[in-house]
Amino acid sequence: MNFQKICVLGLGYIGLPTASTFATHGLQVVGVDTNSHVIETLRSGNIHIYEPGLQTVIESALTSGNLTISFRPEEADAFLIAVPTPFYEDKQGEYDGRKYRLADMRAVISATEAILPYLRKGNLVILESTSPPRTTVDLIKPILEKSGLKAGVDFHLCYSPERVLPGQILRELTENARVVGGITPDSAKAGHALYAIFVKGEIIETDATTAEMVKLMENTTRDVNIAIANEFSRLAEKFGVDVWEAIRLANLHPRINILSPGPGVGGHCISVDPWFFVETAPELTPLIYHARQVNDAQPYAVV
Repeated sequence: MNFQKICVLGLGYIGLPTASTFATHGLQVVGVDTNSHVIETLRSGNIHIYEPGLQTVIESALTSGNLTISFRPEEADAFLIAVPTPFYEDKQGEYDGRKYRLADMRAVISATEAILPYLRKGNLVILESTSPPRTTVDLIKPILEKSGLKAGVDFHLCYSPERVLPGQILRELTENARVVGGITPDSAKAGHALYAIFVKGEIIETDATTAEMVKLMENTTRDVNIAIANEFSRLAEKFGVDVWEAIRLANLHPRINILSPGPGVGGHCISVDPWFFVETAPELTPLIYHARQVNDAQPYAVV
């Protein structure tokens, strides 16, 4: 596919670096956000988030004229959705006596609906927001097909998760491997072609639901590994053992790599992503659920 203009919906820690990177690689980019403070700040040449090097990239993208900032989408060759997927503050699910968090997908739904008036044959739509499995095929696809166009036939549809570390986003955005999951093989190829404009790392094509699971599996694995380290620290305290020495000695085994215990988990994702699995399949996720319980309680254990 030949991409000349793209539209990025959501100008936060993922959307803004992505939009500016595409712009500095020669594409016309419309960055869209519904927050007036974000729009005004960016239009003045400043940024509303802190990320090393981002200010310089934004200034370059704006000065070149390749990046424009808007409250609404425009017609484009591709649309990227990178809006937040937080939890509902006032809603919980429950299964077998276990209460769990529920994803708030309203921003994703709103962004998808905002694309509808501008969606044309041959377009590519990519969801980048971390989402519960099957969001692309069960939520995004039906909304977009209200346009009268058929996903995978008239336009391409993909899921591609960001896997970047705050403080290293601009470097990892370019250098990290990227998973692109399409609802059809041709959709995955279209997504591959778009990211190949600036991604130097390997670009792997798969299906959309696999790509959704990959992102969640990465952070859920870290959460579970941290939880067992934190439980070991509680057990060591109970038994009068130096947990640091015990972990060091256990890690001498060639197939053991216990992490260091701490006051819970950090970052934007690890405390959130496992809940998407629990919400989607509570009957299959007792281990993931209890790991979340351990790590959520760890700050209190430390205090």
